[in-house]
Amino acid sequence: MRPILAYEALIAALVVAACSPAEKQLESGRRYMSITYTDTTFESFGRTDQAITGLLVEEGNDSVRFRLNTTSDALVSVMDITVHPVTSRGERPMTRRVGMPKGTLPLMASSVACLEQLLRRARVLGGDSVSLPVMLVGAHASLDVFTMIRNGTDSVVFVGPDGNLAAGLHLAVDEQGHILGGVIPISGTRILSIEGTDNK
Repeated sequence: MRPILAYEALIAALVVAACSPAEKQLESGRRYMSITYTDTTFESFGRTDQAITGLLVEEGNDSVRFRLNTTSDALVSVMDITVHPVTSRGERPMTRRVGMPKGTLPLMASSVACLEQLLRRARVLGGDSVSLPVMLVGAHASLDVFTMIRNGTDSVVFVGPDGNLAAGLHLAVDEQGHILGGVIPISGTRILSIEGTDNK
């Protein structure tokens, strides 16, 4: 699928899980693109006071809808994932629920929705260097610990246990904790914000 078609598919399919009447919409229409080598993934998501819902679409690959059920202290209780196989495979969507170990946050590839929840949790904990237990969600989930290092007011770095800054995710952020863009130097992975977001 060409990049423009993948993007059009993202927009056409952007019907996220409906929030209950009790939920208050905080943000909608957040859109990003991440590029790793020759792979491009589009992401769109919105946020209420109880959850984050979104969609990840990778060129020529499965698309993933997700819902993170959030708590008042910026943790995630459970993550609901629905995988929509590429049309050519003719398979049905697969849904699963992932429970989070206490104090652990989900991280799915370079999902900005997940990364921003890490930033919210770090803000709750406080400090310029904060360790955050994460579950790497995928075909084979695993647990890890990332450290968020704050560089002034407009950038942060997430590094793994080895502390390797070259392999870390360097992010530009605004005062609200929204990610403006990012890069992983060692792989050249880039995260780009797509204009047209609607932040309420």
